Amino acid sequence: MLPWISRYALLLSGPRRTPLFDRHLAFLLVVIAGALNSVGFVVVGLYTSHMTGVTASAADNIVTANWGMVGAGVLSIVFFVLGAMSCTVLFTWGRRRRLSSRYANVLTLEGLLILLMGLFAGTVDGPGYEEVLVAPLCFTMGLQNALITKIRDFPVRTTHVTGMVTDIAVELGRLVYRNGDQVGVMADKEKLGVLSTLVGLFFVGGVVGTLGYWWLGLNVLMVGACLILLASLPPVLRDALGRGTRFTQRVRVST
Repeated sequence: MLPWISRYALLLSGPRRTPLFDRHLAFLLVVIAGALNSVGFVVVGLYTSHMTGVTASAADNIVTANWGMVGAGVLSIVFFVLGAMSCTVLFTWGRRRRLSSRYANVLTLEGLLILLMGLFAGTVDGPGYEEVLVAPLCFTMGLQNALITKIRDFPVRTTHVTGMVTDIAVELGRLVYRNGDQVGVMADKEKLGVLSTLVGLFFVGGVVGTLGYWWLGLNVLMVGACLILLASLPPVLRDALGRGTRFTQRVRVST
């Protein structure tokens, strides 16, 4: 079982991308995003993966002088940006060094942050509780959203569905259109299926996140963290072991 998981993870988060495993990775990330988004709203009152909503909420709260929520909104945007920046830096660093784990490094960082949130966020209470949770949640969503842009020719983001729903509508419009000769405009049915699946999985992730929080509290975050780490650690470990082997060989040659 473990060798199979390791092989699958190497294909899922390794450097040799195929359209099939690009989709599998997107499916995993969109479920995680939906779950974290729901947990963030239940706990803090903010959809932590949806910067459009966060920005609009901050504007509304300025009008009503709810400065605590304004601060939480600004913090959300700042940490989302920092997460996306960190993804770019970490991914570029790995690509320049031709690491097999250039995608997996970002996912591992995301998984570890979510794991730490699940372990320790539940122990924090009182003033500043929202800031403690909002910052890492938005940071991980920024990481994840930026990572999907590194996958060549994959046209979606995994932390929000507005663009995907729009593209679904466009393809449906092409599908039902008929001109005077009753010849339909060509719709991309494969794209329609993939986008519909992603939107459905985001919805499923939201349901699972809310129910999981009711049953397990913030410990539900550890479930998502374990899934991400299972998908990302094999390439990271292979690079780490490979560098260690090469270092040992160089030491032996030099002595």
